[in-house]
Amino acid sequence: MKKLLALIVALMLALTCTSAFAQTVVTQVTIDRDLAKEMLPTFGVPEEQLGLVDAVLAVVNALGVRVTTVEDGAQVDLSLNDADALSLGWATDDAGAGIVSTLFPNYYLTIQNETIAQMMEQMAANMPGAGGEGGAGGMDMAAMGEVFGKYIAKWMEACAAAGQPGEPVEADFKYDNYVFDTMVPVTVDMDAIRAATQTLMDELLADEAAIGMLKGMMQNMPQGGATAEAPDFEAQFKAGFEEWMAHFPDTVTAELYTNSDGSEPFYMTAESAYEGSEAPFFTCYMFYENAQNMDMGFAMEMTDEETSETATMTAGFAMQDTDMKMYIDMGGMYIGLNISAVEPDMIFDVFFMNPDKPLLSVKVEITDDGDRTLPVEADGKTTLAVEEIMANGNSAAAQGLYGDIQGNGLGTLLSVAMQQVPELGQLMGMMSQMAG
Repeated sequence: MKKLLALIVALMLALTCTSAFAQTVVTQVTIDRDLAKEMLPTFGVPEEQLGLVDAVLAVVNALGVRVTTVEDGAQVDLSLNDADALSLGWATDDAGAGIVSTLFPNYYLTIQNETIAQMMEQMAANMPGAGGEGGAGGMDMAAMGEVFGKYIAKWMEACAAAGQPGEPVEADFKYDNYVFDTMVPVTVDMDAIRAATQTLMDELLADEAAIGMLKGMMQNMPQGGATAEAPDFEAQFKAGFEEWMAHFPDTVTAELYTNSDGSEPFYMTAESAYEGSEAPFFTCYMFYENAQNMDMGFAMEMTDEETSETATMTAGFAMQDTDMKMYIDMGGMYIGLNISAVEPDMIFDVFFMNPDKPLLSVKVEITDDGDRTLPVEADGKTTLAVEEIMANGNSAAAQGLYGDIQGNGLGTLLSVAMQQVPELGQLMGMMSQMAG
């Protein structure tokens, strides 16, 4: 019960903070059940479990979430195939908040601001990477920026200067609906980039503050503590840096296409190769029309050093007005995301393995209207402080709340769920068999 209360409080704070941005947000998630069932066996899911998975997906597809924020609180409504299933509402004041829900229809819960702050502190402390002050993992992000920023800025400036443009030449290059009449060849001085990278490594190794921060960062990574505490940490860091530099290409060239009238659009291609190689191992392109319309992508040959087998990784990103698309394909492992934003809707389509059909679609509707329909008041209800439940979860008062949830709230919720999602009965039956 304490976990449920902590979840309610976290939800209250998170959603109340959004009230400045939108009053009503409706979210609907849809998973392609047929596509999922086709895909799961390839990842080792036994065929006899596909029925269980399909029933779970039916529940997910039926679920809708509506969040309505008002000046002094918010309301969350869950629906199943558009039928009301559960509502939770709260109102805040200077002392704390009052909470009502169809999950405990006969109770009015109160919680003090001090309790909310304590619960949120406890939740934050238990989050992965949580630590002391200053940012993620307890690192002082401002101090890190001050220490590393000067080195990174110097290195990036050297890399930018390594690009050597040649003389512009006339061109007749077409991309999409654009024709470009000028091409500028660009050659990158890789020796200069290697020298700048070597300098970056030497300067970091000589800076005790930087090394100390790097150790702190590694201690907050999975299995990073032992490495960070090793007496030869600097040697390990240097070896990793040198391994990175060893994979730098020997040649990098690019061609930049523009128009002599000075218009904003441009098109660029680039490629990288190793000495003695007949073909580039990395190619990329970028088309830029304006800040809202662009298209870019790359292809890279990856070689397994142990087996010498090669695979191609491709990736792309495109933006067209309010639509955005991105994908990565690693040897047939395709992952993509399409985003469409046309007020009041935002649609997110997630592709996995199949580039033509989204496995997951999320529709979010945002509007500036809506009211809290669940009255947040104590009239006719039993008032109970969350602090009392936390102090003694086995008290008569707490047991009364549990009884209201089990006897009234869950009963109503399950009745709606079984009527709207018949697969839920199948799901509960299968789970009961598994438990037995």
